[in-house]
Amino acid sequence: MSLRPTALAIAAALAFAAPTAFAAAPDQTVEVQTTRTPAPVAASNADTQGYAQREQKDATHVANYQGGSTLVIGISGGALLVILIVLLILL
Repeated sequence: MSLRPTALAIAAALAFAAPTAFAAAPDQTVEVQTTRTPAPVAASNADTQGYAQREQKDATHVANYQGGSTLVIGISGGALLVILIVLLILL
């Protein structure tokens, strides 16, 4: 497989520019600022009872749930395949 000039240019740019772009100069100092977050508030008894009631009410809906994940995975995989083919044609 022969490399096209654009692919070679992109590979060279990534090989030489990426390591130097993220390297810090030795004379640079980094300032770190820390903050304290407040402690989370515990749930009240009324909240937990409300959650328990909603969970019991939704238990019948959850038991009858039928997902459509196969369709989503198929469409996502097809879109990814089309993108890869287009990228291979352009490069």
